[in-house]
Amino acid sequence: MTSPALTKQSLGTGYVVATGVVITGALLAHGISTARPSLIDMVILSVGLTPALALVAANYWLPVSGLSGDQIWTAAEWCGLGIALFTLIKVVVLLAPIPQSSMIPSILASGVAVGGFGGILFGWLLELRRSRRRLAQSNEVLFRVLRHDLRNDLNVALGHLGELQRDATERGDPKCRAHADKLSGTIDAIIDTTEKARQIEFAFDADRRAQEPIDLVPCIREQIKNTTQSHPEATVELDLPEQSRVYADWMLDIVFRNVIENAVVHCEETPTLYISVEEHGRTVFVHIGDNCPSIPQHEREVLDSRQETQLHHSKGIGLWLTTWIVESYGGAVHLTTSDDGNVVTLEFCGPTVLDEIRQTLREWP
Repeated sequence: MTSPALTKQSLGTGYVVATGVVITGALLAHGISTARPSLIDMVILSVGLTPALALVAANYWLPVSGLSGDQIWTAAEWCGLGIALFTLIKVVVLLAPIPQSSMIPSILASGVAVGGFGGILFGWLLELRRSRRRLAQSNEVLFRVLRHDLRNDLNVALGHLGELQRDATERGDPKCRAHADKLSGTIDAIIDTTEKARQIEFAFDADRRAQEPIDLVPCIREQIKNTTQSHPEATVELDLPEQSRVYADWMLDIVFRNVIENAVVHCEETPTLYISVEEHGRTVFVHIGDNCPSIPQHEREVLDSRQETQLHHSKGIGLWLTTWIVESYGGAVHLTTSDDGNVVTLEFCGPTVLDEIRQTLREWP
């Protein structure tokens, strides 16, 4: 059974296409019936045919324009409103005591085409604005729930779990203690996810972050130091220059921490990382390779397509967070896999000469 939203989408698209077909036919018929069309006639016909043909092609561009269901139906209503407005103008023109001309039919038909296309364009922009506002509101609620409500509840649960762990230790029940430790680790992982959700909120709001030229080499070394302290079995091979400046901000540390920790945690053998930095003009590439099992193809496809479904999705949000932060710097994240492991390449934009001058003046004693 067809859903109501899909029915409205089909009806809305069909109405717009049919309107475009009728207007296009009227304009072409008038053009053919004109024995010797002047240059002005041709210009008027072209002005009308352009939006009319755009309405005819709505079956292709409207469903992929960012609208769906009721939104397409609303845009079609605006198309009808635009046509009605210009039809009213046409009636006024026909009733007005002005000299009639052979160009009036094409002018009126072109006006209706412009009105219809202008109406659907206005409706499209209006619905996109409403969608973005609803998305922003839902994101605010979601981030608030993740970073505040859920985090507080998990901290309470973690406190009670600590009491159970102590009780299990005092009673000498290793099985109960093992289950409690496992549950504690799971809760810690969920709390870490809520912290990443908070970081995502900052990643999406790049305009409120002050970006400037930053030397990424100390950032990499600091994250390597922290990772090897928590995972002493990990081996890291570095090929770093003395300095490499990129255009970034304080979230650069989060980028390297996510990629490096992800490689170490998911390694089934003794973790070995290979980190190198290359500079090509103003573009800086950071290659972080590992000896982990290859990332599954469906996860790579999700990251490439930027779309997740219930059947096809990635694990966690670490790589998503990394991608969004790097892209907010004007860079990109590339992922390659092989039988030997995976390589994450972070592409950054280096500072311009003007950025370097500003930084020098800012640091001037």
